[in-house]
Amino acid sequence: MDKSKLLMLAAAFLLALPLAADDKSADDAYREGLALYQAKDYKAAGDKFEAAEIEADSPAIKANSIRAQIGAWRMCRLLYKEFEAIESLMERFPEYADFVELVKREYEIADAYYQGKRDLAFWSLRWIPWLVGDDKSIEVFEKALDRAPFAESAPEARLRLAYLFDQKGKVKESLEQLRIIIRDFPDAKACRYAYLALANGLYELSRRGDGDGAYNRESYELFKTFLEKYPDAPEAPWVKVRMVRSRDIQAGRLYELAEYYERAGRKEASERYLAQVLKDYPDTTSADASERLLVKLDSTFVPEDFREKPEGRLPHYRTRPIPAEASQLLIAPGDSDRRFLLPVFSVHLPDEQDKEKSE
Repeated sequence: MDKSKLLMLAAAFLLALPLAADDKSADDAYREGLALYQAKDYKAAGDKFEAAEIEADSPAIKANSIRAQIGAWRMCRLLYKEFEAIESLMERFPEYADFVELVKREYEIADAYYQGKRDLAFWSLRWIPWLVGDDKSIEVFEKALDRAPFAESAPEARLRLAYLFDQKGKVKESLEQLRIIIRDFPDAKACRYAYLALANGLYELSRRGDGDGAYNRESYELFKTFLEKYPDAPEAPWVKVRMVRSRDIQAGRLYELAEYYERAGRKEASERYLAQVLKDYPDTTSADASERLLVKLDSTFVPEDFREKPEGRLPHYRTRPIPAEASQLLIAPGDSDRRFLLPVFSVHLPDEQDKEKSE
């Protein structure tokens, strides 16, 4: 090896020496961070604790530096940096982590994001209120639920996560969260809302196209189970209407299949679907049309003499018009010589004649 190569290796070695991890420099950075924390300069303290973590060799110093970061970022209200520090502590140094308290804090951070809290996008521009970061609710909820799926706040967290997935258009993931609540937390308060959300979500899916009717059947069974489990719930009347509509959708799907097979010349298949409508869904909006088509296909079929009208299944509400209010226009904007932008009406103050009449 020639002299120039030896010099290059020596220079590289010497440059690397100051970058080596050192517990003494880490301890100094940690002490500086504590001083800044006590001086209430929490952002600078957090940066110093980060430096101490990077420079330290000892796992104990690294873990203590991360724990100090958690406190500093919390005081800065930088939720995501606090969350990242919590995750780092639990992943890398579990023997130094209080899992119960840390996971509880992760749930609190997720709830804060859900309620609308956002991190500052730029610390130096923190005085500008609209410069904020992204919503991290889904990420934090998922991580907290992954670490403690049966925590006390897990049912409500899954319910909120289902809503967030739904708002993002991730319907499959949203419905899965609701199913987990019903399966794992049957006695939780959130279970009632999970039944309603899951059943209604499947009902809406069945309206958009439900090949074999699976969405509709599952939705109907969930509504039925809800009424059995919560018979006195204030949502019960709404659920009953949904069940009626669900039967209409299922009957309509069968009738459309019957029409398709009738047009295709498959008379027997069409008759089977029509007979199923009349047998299983005689009170639906498709029953009369099914009966007419079946009479057309089978001259030996005798329709029923009487069938209740489908409208009778739904509750009737009395409608009352909004009472008319007497008003007297005093002056219109066009007649006010540009003095008024809106019409001026009488406030019906009693005049002298009214006073005399009352006396």
